[in-house]
Parts: sequence; structure tokens; C-alpha cells
Amino acid sequence: MKTARFLGWIAFCLDFIGRFIEARDCTSDAVLLCRLLVAENPDSHTPDLAYQLGNLGIWLSNLNRHEESLGATEESITLYRSLVEKNPASYTPHLASQLGNLGIWLSNLNRHEESLGGPEESITLYRSLVEKNPASYTPHLASQLGNLGIRLSDLNRHEESLGVTEESITLYRSLVEKNPTSYTPDLARELGNLGVQLSNLNRHEESLGTTEESITLYRSLVEKNPASYTPYLAYFLGSLGIRLSNLNRHSESLGAAQESVALYRSLVERNPASYTPNLACQLGSLGIRLPNLNQHTESLDAAQESVTLYRSLVNKNPASYTPDLARELGNISVRLSNLNRHMESIGAAQESVTLYRSLVDKNPASYTPDLARELSNLGIQLSNSNRHVESLGVTQESFSLHEALVIENPALYSSKRDVARHHLEKCLLRRGQDTTLPDSA
Repeated sequence: MKTARFLGWIAFCLDFIGRFIEARDCTSDAVLLCRLLVAENPDSHTPDLAYQLGNLGIWLSNLNRHEESLGATEESITLYRSLVEKNPASYTPHLASQLGNLGIWLSNLNRHEESLGGPEESITLYRSLVEKNPASYTPHLASQLGNLGIRLSDLNRHEESLGVTEESITLYRSLVEKNPTSYTPDLARELGNLGVQLSNLNRHEESLGTTEESITLYRSLVEKNPASYTPYLAYFLGSLGIRLSNLNRHSESLGAAQESVALYRSLVERNPASYTPNLACQLGSLGIRLPNLNQHTESLDAAQESVTLYRSLVNKNPASYTPDLARELGNISVRLSNLNRHMESIGAAQESVTLYRSLVDKNPASYTPDLARELSNLGIQLSNSNRHVESLGVTQESFSLHEALVIENPALYSSKRDVARHHLEKCLLRRGQDTTLPDSA
């Protein structure tokens, strides 16, 4: 058992310096040793196996091997549930931790409804633990509140997401006052997440403020430990670019996006398996920022590189990356249209719609809004090529989907439905048809 634990410790050290493949390999060896020991003496060694499986789930996730990550974590949870039945005092904290990870791994596979259960149960357990021992478990509760905030946001439950994220930040600020070295990274992360939640509620000035505070903290952390914190700085610089763009500060927005891409390129050189998805995402974001400054050719270049990277990722892991490819195909359609390359624009939009239809078949709650958006985009591109009959058909479908979405969430979708209505009225007018549509809900 000493050998297995030593391998697990080495894995933590390797992960800390970004050597994720070696961390995964060490932990895989530790799991194999623990399985052999459990076969001989399950009472003594099951806790170690559960622990190493949980770690393996983390290292696999760092390598974007999400299905395997989920499997390891689910096995860890099963073992911890059996241990909690016998000894809740010792193993409830471990179960709570792995339940939080479970939510993240399910989300990575776009199983957003299922992803809520893990962090919700985790928070319930941690609240009970904090009542008995606040000094030990308040940091864990703060972390899981932040985790739940992201999961709720993925389901467009933005008010609830904001509430739990604000609670997380309140806890982290109190922790930073007592121990800034340990908890400043956590506060920086949650401030960045809060910026996203505020933006989702169109509170853009507040969103920018919290994101800028997050960036300031990460820059100071990178100065001390670039290997650990450069990925976070890169991520939240991308977020800062969006926040600035929302306030029409386009030159500053472009600068933040370009810095994010530059950092991710350096990270991909050292560890392509872990950071290629992030680079692809930020290139797509850069492609959106550039047209605001009339840099349309450069925008298309960034979007094309993003799509190329996502195609390679989909070949390896379609469950995780098909939604990203569908999104970026929609974006590249707009970029091509800006350069009057309408036939290519239509092709990209059609491929995006095809992918979203397949995603809606499996998970309508998560992807119907995306399908509605891309149908609207396709309608515009078809109209630009004077294919008005086809444009009318897809635009009508987009409007119908938006109408249904408004019934579910009027605050979120009413404005998008109104845009879809405007597009449909224009299509009907071109066809010489009655543009009077039924009153919307």
C-alpha cells in the first residue's frame, strides 16, 4: 500500500506542474495496485482504491478523456457510499468531494440536467459538515457552491446561479482575510465565474468589474507560479474580452482576446491534449471580436483555425466536442457572409444545423435554443443568396422554436423570439405574403 500511496503523491506533484499524462499514468498504476490489495483484504484497502479512483478521474479529465473520467469517478462514488454506510464520520467528506467532481464530468459530456444532482448532494453534505467543523469544511462548501453556479448557468437558470456564486464569493473573501496564500486562487476563479453570471443577466458594468478583479488576482498569481496559474489567466482573459465587447469597448476587448490566444498557444506547445480545446474556443471568440473593428479577413482566419481544431477533437471525442464544432460552424458562416462568400456561408450554416438537430434528438432541453439560433442564421444566409423559398421555411421553423422557448422562459427568450419574428416578417414580405403574425405569448 505504501507504493500505491507514493505513486498517488507523485501524481499530485506532476499535476501541479502541468505534467498531466505522467500524473495519469502514476495514478493508473496506483489503482491497479489497490485493486490487487482489495482482492486480498477489502476492508483495509477499499478506502485507498476509492481515493485513487477519484484522483484518476481528475487526471483523465485534465486530458479531456471525459468518458473514462466519468467512469472512474462513478466507481469511486459507489465505493464511498458503501464506506459511508459503515463509517459516516470518516468518509462523508470524501463522498461529498467526488459528488462535486461527478457534476463537472457529466457537464463535460453535455449531460447538463444530470450534472446538477452531484453538486446539489455535495452541498447538502458539506453544509452538515460545516455545522460541526466550519474551519475544515467551509472552503469545500465554497468550492461546491461555485461548481453548482456553473451547472445552473449551463441550464440557463441564471438567477439561481448568481445566488450560489455570490454565496461562494462571500465565503472565499472571509477565507482570504485569514489566509490569502491558500484562498486567493479560489477567490479569483469565483470572481471570474461571477462575471459570467452577471453578464447572463445583462448586468454588464458589474460583470466587467468582477472580471477585472479576477484578472488582477491571476496576474499576481502567475508572477509567483506561472505553471499553475497561466491556464486560468488565459481563460479569464477570454472572458474579459467578452465583458468588454458587451460594453462596446472593442479595441480593449480584442487585446484581451489576443492575449488569451497567445497564452493558450504556448500552453498547447507543452501540452496539446489538455489545452487544444481551450485554444479552439478562444480562436472562435477572437473571430467574433475582430469584425467589431472591421478586420473581417483576420476574423475568418481565426474562425477557420477554430473549426479545424474542433474537427480533430470531434474525431477523437464526438460526445464532448460536437456542440463546440456546431457553434463554431455557425460563427464561421457569419464570418464568410461578412466577406460576401455566401455559398460557403450557407454550407457552414447547414452543417451547423445538421449537427444541432442530432444534438436536439438526444438532449432537446440543452440544444433547442442553439438550433433555433442557427436556423435563423441559415435563413439569413439563404436570403443573401436569393433563395427565398428555402429561407422562409427555416425562418418559420426558427420562429416556432423561439415561440416554444418563450413559454418555458419568457425573460430569457422573448427578445430572441422578437428578432426571429422580424426575420420571418421580412421573408414573408419578400414573398408578397401577409406579414401579420399571431400575437406572441
